[in-house]
This record gives sequence, structure tokens and C-alpha cells, in this order.
Amino acid sequence: MTTRRTKAPPPAAEELKLSLEDTIAQKMRGVPVKARTGVVGYNPYDAVPAAKAKSGEQKPKPTDLRKLSEWIRLQRQVAELNQEKPKDKS
Repeated sequence: MTTRRTKAPPPAAEELKLSLEDTIAQKMRGVPVKARTGVVGYNPYDAVPAAKAKSGEQKPKPTDLRKLSEWIRLQRQVAELNQEKPKDKS
């Protein structure tokens, strides 16, 4: 004896609440509205991403690694000299 599983009936069309996105909402998202005939549906690859707001900030200048290395070396020398100084006073 095999038992049959019965599938639940699909929900009625009235229960599904689907809606179409209007053209204004698409424009606000940056989706270009194209009047193409023969093409059905939305193609995400046709969507153009919204432009980022540009602030007045410029690109930061690149760090000069030679100067940074020299500064680190000097800081280490100063720290070393500060450690030796109290020993001389004792």
C-alpha cells in the first residue's frame, strides 16, 4: 500500500497581490525607460546605476613612503634616546 500525498491547491488569484512598478518610480531609481516593441519584461542589464553624488572633496594625495619611513626612523631614534637619558642621570 502506497500513500499518496495530495498537493495543496494553489492560492486563488485574488490572494496574490501583485502590482507593476510605474514609470516614475523607475526613473527615480535610474532605470532608463525604453519604448521597445517586441520585448516583454524588465532586463536588469539594461538598467543604468544611479549616479553617485559628487562632493567637493578631491582625491587625497598619495603618501610619500620615503618620507614616512624617515619619520618612523626618527621617532625610533628619539624613543631610544629618551630611554637612555634617564640612565645617565642616575
